[in-house]
Amino acid sequence: MILFYPSRYLTWRYPKRYRNMIIQTKGDVIRLRGSLAENQWPAIKAAVSLLLADHPGGVIIDASGLTDISEAGAHTFMDASNFIQAQSARVIVCGFSEPILAEIRRIPGVRSQLVLASTIDEARASLEAGGAATAVAGTKPAILVPLLGAWRKALAFAASEAVARRAEAHLLYVLQVPRNLPLGAPMPEQEQEAQHNLAEAEKALRRRGVTVRKRTTRARDVVEGAARFAADTKPDLVILAYFKEEMSQEGSRYEVMGTFCHEAPCDVVFYCVNP
Repeated sequence: MILFYPSRYLTWRYPKRYRNMIIQTKGDVIRLRGSLAENQWPAIKAAVSLLLADHPGGVIIDASGLTDISEAGAHTFMDASNFIQAQSARVIVCGFSEPILAEIRRIPGVRSQLVLASTIDEARASLEAGGAATAVAGTKPAILVPLLGAWRKALAFAASEAVARRAEAHLLYVLQVPRNLPLGAPMPEQEQEAQHNLAEAEKALRRRGVTVRKRTTRARDVVEGAARFAADTKPDLVILAYFKEEMSQEGSRYEVMGTFCHEAPCDVVFYCVNP
C-alpha cells in the first residue's frame, strides 16, 4: 500500500493481501483506490489526523476509487464512524458505489453514524456551510445573536448594543439535524439557507459599522443547540427577539427563555416585538 502526502511519499510494506489498497491525500481529500480486503482504518486514521490538523473545518474521504470490499474491509468504516463520533470530527465519506455501500450497511451501527455525501462537491459545500462549532476568541466583547424567532428584529437591538459596548456581533445559525441521521450529515437545503441568512444579517450589521463573525453549529434541537453554543463560547451578551403573539403563549417560548437563562453564562435579553 502507498500513502501519498502532498510533499512526500510514504510506503508501507504489508503482506501481499494488503497491497491492492492505495490511499492518496490532496488538500482536504483522502482518496481510496483499489480493493479493500482488510480493515485499513489505522492507516486511514493517520491520514485523517494529519489532514484535520491542516483543515480543522473537516476532511473528505473519497471512496469512488474502491473496486470491491470484503466484510473485514467494511469494518474500516465502523472504526471510522466510532472515531468521528468520539472525536466530534467533521469527516464526510463520499463516492460509494451501490454494491460497496450495501456491504457497509450490513455492519450494525455504521448506517446511523457514518456521514455520507454523494460527491466531493456536496461534501465540501457541507463542510464550508457547517464547519464552525465554536467561536474564535476576539479582543472585543462579544454579543451572540442566534438567528431564531424574529431575528431580523433582534439585529437592530444588537447593533445598538454593539456600538454602545464597542463589541462585535457573533451571528449564529443552528443546523437542525434529524435524529435518524448522523449529526455531521450534509443538509444541502439548510446549509444554503444558513449561508443566505448569515449573509443577510451580516450585511445589515455592517451597515451600522459593527464587526461581525458568522458561526454555525449542529444540533438536534435549535434552541438547545444555540444555548449550548452560548455556554461553550461564553459571550458577553445574548440577544433574542420573538413576536409578541409567540411570547404570550405558554409552552415553547417560555421554554426558550428557561433554556437560555439556565445555559448561558452571561446576560440574556429577550425582546417581545410587533410583526
